[in-house]
Amino acid sequence: MCGIGGIYFKNPERSQKTGEVAYRILDSIRRRGRDSTGVALWQANEDGALFVDVNYEEPGWGPRIVEHLDTVGKVEAVADHEGYVRAAIRYSGSDRELVDGIDAIDECVTVASIGDHVEIIKNIGTVDRLEEAFHLTHYDGPAAMGIVRNATESRVDFSHAQPLSARSFRDILIMHNGHITNYHRLRWAYENKGYTFTTGNDSEICAVVIADVMAEGGSFEDALKESIVVIDGSFTYVAMTKDAIGLVKDQFGFKPMVVAENDEFMAMASDSWAIREGVQSDMDVWEPGAGAVLVWRL
Repeated sequence: MCGIGGIYFKNPERSQKTGEVAYRILDSIRRRGRDSTGVALWQANEDGALFVDVNYEEPGWGPRIVEHLDTVGKVEAVADHEGYVRAAIRYSGSDRELVDGIDAIDECVTVASIGDHVEIIKNIGTVDRLEEAFHLTHYDGPAAMGIVRNATESRVDFSHAQPLSARSFRDILIMHNGHITNYHRLRWAYENKGYTFTTGNDSEICAVVIADVMAEGGSFEDALKESIVVIDGSFTYVAMTKDAIGLVKDQFGFKPMVVAENDEFMAMASDSWAIREGVQSDMDVWEPGAGAVLVWRL
């Protein structure tokens, strides 16, 4: 069992700070997952830097990662969070070479995500630990979508903590609650197409399916619809790109997700009371049906 929740403000003028709302939503569903907490943040990024987020599972590798980033581009901002490096760099090379080069630093080092607008913050434990490390409540951009994870079948560490990305594809990431029953067959098929996986988490396949459809010319919505056809199991997931947020439920609709929306914002969460706690208002919520694919444009 995991829990997903977040907020998207439609207009620049917001009645509440985005990060504070996201914090309250995730805090309200912390019982659904205490192993790790992560949030995808949308950044305007007017300076055009590349966001690079890197996992490392053994102590002491943060400075080596930062040193490597400084050899491939100009590091404009960086923070080492003892297991997770968050950086913004000037980079003009190949994205695949960037990702492969970081992964080659050591077997305990893996790229969490790269992006022009979407970046990931994550930490082991509950949302209060995420707040302590990254100050989520200070964020006031338009969208913050997060997940509290209960690790049922894979390790509890930074690389397996969600959100997960399509790695060498910019601005494609997912937050997944559920179980994918054909994961091993799909992973084999996509590895044969050249995709690289760095976790044993079945959730990672969702991001790869989206990236593959979009790489072949399909739209974000096409990719979400295709994922329901390709992926077997019981799942609900949220996907985020540089210009959209998507919500997908499997053909059986077993995993909960409710939505509240008005002219100011859209909020979603695995539990209805989390939305009310988050936006601090007694709003009506509704639950998308089985096989639903919903898209909100940023």
